[in-house]
Amino acid sequence: MKKLKVGVLSTSNHLVKRIVLPLQNTKNCEIYAIASRDIKKAQQFAEDFNIQIVHESYQNIIDDPSVDIVYIPLPNHLHLEWVKKAANAGKHILCEKPIALNTEEAIKCFDVAKKNNVLLMEAFMYKFHPQWQHAKNTVKTKQIGDITYIRSSFAYSNPSPSNIRNIKGFGGGALMDIGCYAISVPRFILDMEPQKVISLQQTHQEFNTDFLSSGILDFNGIHASYTVGTLSQPNQSVEIIGTGGSIKIEIPFNTYVDTKAVIEISTPQGLRNVVFDAEDQYGLMFDAFAEAIINKGNSPINIEDAINNMKVIDAVSLSATSQQWEIL
Repeated sequence: MKKLKVGVLSTSNHLVKRIVLPLQNTKNCEIYAIASRDIKKAQQFAEDFNIQIVHESYQNIIDDPSVDIVYIPLPNHLHLEWVKKAANAGKHILCEKPIALNTEEAIKCFDVAKKNNVLLMEAFMYKFHPQWQHAKNTVKTKQIGDITYIRSSFAYSNPSPSNIRNIKGFGGGALMDIGCYAISVPRFILDMEPQKVISLQQTHQEFNTDFLSSGILDFNGIHASYTVGTLSQPNQSVEIIGTGGSIKIEIPFNTYVDTKAVIEISTPQGLRNVVFDAEDQYGLMFDAFAEAIINKGNSPINIEDAINNMKVIDAVSLSATSQQWEIL
């Protein structure tokens, strides 16, 4: 079967660390073209990773008739611009999270994709890892009873003032960069939307971005809490607590591609570790998206999910200012 051709906008660190190698082992798609603001950087990248085509600009990727999918790992403030351009050119789009800077922009992304009849998906790769599918099925079948609360932690240390994650105008800050995961998780596990949220943030005096963000999401009596930080000891974990047990996911997001994943499930029958073969969740995501295009089906994660996640992010941001519960 002919693989779909992916055109990538930028040679970001994220692309190098987590995307380029998985896309060399996918069955439905492959990196075909790369573009960068620095043509020499793009040429070196293409040589290092055996990519066929180097374009001098992002627009040239959009205009290339051989490109089937445009992957957008650009800073958050550029997502809407390039989603529009790709959709208007009839390209299917996989865009890094969060989909946009706010709900209004997310809706515009939805509208332009729908108008041009192209698939658009927000790249929440964790949802494709078997450990998360197993966790969700465990909850769905009430093996740990009814869910009472979910807690998430995600942090890294990045003190660089020039890093895009620390630039307010680029959509930087802990909430946007990694808090979006902590907000996505309970929505994914519960298949529900929160009714109200409250949050507390610490703002960096120099960057003017949140470097520590905590929140509580109320899902009609089920509580989901999180803390995320950009100047903390790197860590990540998710715990799902029910009336009859719990699930602990030690490495929920940046799951290793060369190591078996393990989740801990506690039930009245005892404690067990469920082990999963090493998987590349990014490769699984790209393959699932490409398969939907090939089969003319729906996106594996619909764009309404991205809009709803953005609504919660906006409400959490508002709560940090109002210092009160915000109703969704």
